[in-house]
Amino acid sequence: MNSRNELLEQIMAHDFKLYDLQLYLDTHPFDEEALCKYQNLVNDTEDLKEEYEEKYGPLTANAAAGDCEWKWIKNPWPWEGGC
Repeated sequence: MNSRNELLEQIMAHDFKLYDLQLYLDTHPFDEEALCKYQNLVNDTEDLKEEYEEKYGPLTANAAAGDCEWKWIKNPWPWEGGC
């Protein structure tokens, strides 16, 4: 597996953990340990997403807008070998 796919898998795993912790915190809002884990995971996930976008381009259309340039179409599409 290439590093692009490995990084995407890490991001997806982090997003899943974040969602799971969100559900837990909905029912346990005063669990300080869970909240600390959530905050750390948010930071780690943001770092992974920044790393991906620096290397491979935007992950979402929201991240594509910037610097007065629409970056969403700059990368190869999946059928062009982009994945």
